[in-house]
Amino acid sequence: MSHHAVRISVDVPKGGLYRYSFLGLGYEHNMPVPDRRERWPVARGVPLPKGAVSDVNDLLLLDESGTPLPRQVRPLAHWDDGSVMFAHIAWQCEVAHDKPAAFTLELEDGEHSPPPEPSVAVSKQDGAIVMDNGPCRVVLGTEGNTPTLVLSIRGERVFAGPLTLWTVDAEGAEYLGRLDGPQAMRVVEEGPLAGVVELSGQHRSDGGDVFLDYRLRLRLDAGRDELRLEHAFVNLGDEPDGVAVGEIGLRLPPAAGGGSLSHVVCQANSGLNSFPRLVEFPEDFDIHIGRTGPRINDTAVLREDTSGYPSYLMYNRDVVEPWVGLRGGGWSAVTFAEEGKENFPKRLKVAGAAVEYHLWPAEADLQELRQGMARTHRLRLAFFEPDAPALDFHRYYHQCDSPANVVVSFEWYQKCEVFGMQHFMPWMPKRYPLVEGALLGSIERNWAPGMLGYGDDPDSGYTANYAAAGLGKETVWINNEHDFISQAVIQTWRSGRPAAWKSARLAAEHQIDVDFVRKSDDRWKVGGIPAHCYNHTTASVYPSHTWTEGLLQYYLTSGDERALEVARSLGRNLCQYAEERIEVYEVEERMVGWALIALSALIEVTHDERCLRAARTL
Repeated sequence: MSHHAVRISVDVPKGGLYRYSFLGLGYEHNMPVPDRRERWPVARGVPLPKGAVSDVNDLLLLDESGTPLPRQVRPLAHWDDGSVMFAHIAWQCEVAHDKPAAFTLELEDGEHSPPPEPSVAVSKQDGAIVMDNGPCRVVLGTEGNTPTLVLSIRGERVFAGPLTLWTVDAEGAEYLGRLDGPQAMRVVEEGPLAGVVELSGQHRSDGGDVFLDYRLRLRLDAGRDELRLEHAFVNLGDEPDGVAVGEIGLRLPPAAGGGSLSHVVCQANSGLNSFPRLVEFPEDFDIHIGRTGPRINDTAVLREDTSGYPSYLMYNRDVVEPWVGLRGGGWSAVTFAEEGKENFPKRLKVAGAAVEYHLWPAEADLQELRQGMARTHRLRLAFFEPDAPALDFHRYYHQCDSPANVVVSFEWYQKCEVFGMQHFMPWMPKRYPLVEGALLGSIERNWAPGMLGYGDDPDSGYTANYAAAGLGKETVWINNEHDFISQAVIQTWRSGRPAAWKSARLAAEHQIDVDFVRKSDDRWKVGGIPAHCYNHTTASVYPSHTWTEGLLQYYLTSGDERALEVARSLGRNLCQYAEERIEVYEVEERMVGWALIALSALIEVTHDERCLRAARTL
């Protein structure tokens, strides 16, 4: 291997997919459930040594045999000499539970990467945006200011009609998602491996009143029979204490040939042994996802013979897996919200051949959506042959629930000297089992679930202290008490453990969406993240509890530009204090110390001159 090359490995759970979910579906207790994935999209931000790479297009990705692979690449950050510090590499691979995949990224090579076959093509035609990845073709257009979707799979039309985004306020008034302005429908990525189009706008009533903003991204990957959607809602209203939300949802156009559409669900507990069972039926139905898991609204559609069941088996007959299978004339599909169970409450409904994703269901008992708050959800719609076994739907859901794990050796991070990694201890669980075990316990979290709590921790100590001081009895959250995201990302770099990366991702996404104040009448709060407070954003924003390292490290690992924008915004807040209220930094030493840590990370990654001036002032 060249001196200027890095090894990258990709793996999935070594024992196969989680067995209990497959018992009764053709697998026995001691039988591995194979997990073999083809053309599976993976990506990672990879550090590069200072001065080594000036153009990311020179990076060559090779498989184990030395064959160049198609890849999609972009720079994420640069060193002060202009060379690339981190590059985001996306590609597709074959990986299995019994066969991890290994790759080499060559930094210096005159050979060019080949294009994928087929590639993703994105074009604008007659006011519409067309994405085509080979098997899937998506046409996004407008009727007035309402978005429309036409989706075809292998030449057969599946959906065609309005793409309905709706919200309902506390009084029951409905608002529909409208496109606003020339940039309301724009291309974010245009291939060759992935194409992404973004729709954005506001939910408006017939009278023109606005209730919440939205952003919807649709993604196709080269050669894959699937559409991925990312839906975000955000409160940019004028009410400082937020608004009571009645409902938020997304409805796909009705499926073609809806009269012959049938549905598939997986009943989680059936029969005397309480094993899973795959059921197909024609009736419309609802799946409600709450604290006790996903439950179907009407067990009659399951057509289960319960004669002879003891009473205690009758209570959980409505428990199902959180996915829905569909069968049309020349296609079949499965759809679900990623991590829908953890992001409860949710509702997945099929009515009149239209799939509805209720992201904030009408029956939800959640806090008000405070000013500036948002939440992002990811949805999947994958297609199969018309006669594909329902077990394929079930397997695909569990594969997505167990993401492929991409690992860059920690020695490479140390060689590149990013974020001072040359001074960090490598992953040594055999030599230091107590230390490494303690780190595992503190980083690989079991989060308090729920849509607005997923990725944050309730703090019983603060909650009790605040209540004793007469400040209220609501839950106090621990966000920004320290830079947990940085700890989790560094643990990911050190160990390559997927659970560490999941903790980093969830905590970062929570801060980006729920904790970040996008709008406020208080200019010292807008663009910041309040520290440990009720309902996530009720406290002040101040220098001693403002962190950017973790968000930047997450951005450089994931390529998620939202994290970079939030980190930049936090830096602007720190600069504003240094320029206009320097006395705040004199309250205690950690005001200066923690702010310098946050500003230094921004200076290293973005070379922001304003942050540099503020750091010198401090």
